[in-house]
Amino acid sequence: MEKIIYLLKADENFQQPAFCEVVLGLLSEDLLKQDNVLSLRVSLNDADVARAEGLKQQHCGPLPDAMISLWVKSANDHQALEALMKPYSSRIEGYLVTESEILSAPSEERQRTPGSMQLCCLNKRGDLSDEEFLSIWKDSHGAVAVATQSTFGYRQHIVVRKLTEDSLNYIAIVEEHFPTDAMDSPHAFFDAIDDDRKLAKNRNAMVESCARFIDFNRMNCIHLSEYTIKD
Repeated sequence: MEKIIYLLKADENFQQPAFCEVVLGLLSEDLLKQDNVLSLRVSLNDADVARAEGLKQQHCGPLPDAMISLWVKSANDHQALEALMKPYSSRIEGYLVTESEILSAPSEERQRTPGSMQLCCLNKRGDLSDEEFLSIWKDSHGAVAVATQSTFGYRQHIVVRKLTEDSLNYIAIVEEHFPTDAMDSPHAFFDAIDDDRKLAKNRNAMVESCARFIDFNRMNCIHLSEYTIKD
């Protein structure tokens, strides 16, 4: 089995609500009809995550309107999947990835996962090798992220290769689930309700850890609503 992540930009003919409806409906059903598709998760930039507008970071290309995550038998025929997305999308970024699920967010098929899912697409600092980046991220930073934030779901993805022409040169893709209030409350985000000292401590620890290996000028970050279509 292999995992593919697609980042979609809506076609100009679709307004946000219509695009979200199509991705959750027609596109999801068409993808599930493919014998190659084993599981499907859809994440959307919809009205339910409007509160997280202030958390967006855009430094290297457009932010996605939707993310499609699929486990497939083989990624060799990925063009067939992209053909299904093309009628609804002006831009398709596809990545073959490895997945490590540090924390499993609760999910039910056809239901929205509580809170919001923070999607971060990362590049490494220029002075680090790929191996050094992965060592810091996988061996130490993950524990810092869990300890300093209200995260209740956490997936790390290493990008193996790009699958589409529009794909950017990300080295890693991260998904972190946060409670609803974390969308616009730093205290909730950093697991420091009613505690200014803990907020400062946790935020500083997280920023310092990220600075060890992430190029902040070549990363994108957005909060999305996640739906598990088929687990």
